Amino acid sequence: METTAPKIRGISPDETLEVCARQIIVSYFHQMMSYKEGAKKGSDIEFVHQMRVTSRRLRAAMDNFAACFPEKPFKKHYKKVKSITRTLGSVRDLDVLIARFEKELDPLPESEQADTRKLIERLHQKRKNARKPMLTLFAKLEETSFERKFLTFFQGL
Repeated sequence: METTAPKIRGISPDETLEVCARQIIVSYFHQMMSYKEGAKKGSDIEFVHQMRVTSRRLRAAMDNFAACFPEKPFKKHYKKVKSITRTLGSVRDLDVLIARFEKELDPLPESEQADTRKLIERLHQKRKNARKPMLTLFAKLEETSFERKFLTFFQGL
């Protein structure tokens, strides 16, 4: 799984800032969305993590290049990306807690292991509940053609 920022082609001092901004934003967007199916499946916590990391990189790029785009449609897309980051954050926080407690389980005395296993079970249930808004958000984004609209806006089509 790719864990680094994408290499962005076509960035050149000969290009306008707007052209470069579009390429950077679109590149981060594609990378972010490449993790969506894995995040939906939920079997590997790295997909949620990488999608969230990339959404934050995307937002940073959008912050840096906001002046290149009309304010109203730009803000609409920015808010959607921010909601993706926030929704993924709820799941990711629980993934980190679960992984930490599972890692620390073996060295614990048997008496504490049972309580820790109960805690892990509760955290898994909370994670399951936290995934519901994430899955709902993904479904809503698909229903509203968010990906197509985002790319149309930022690719300047």
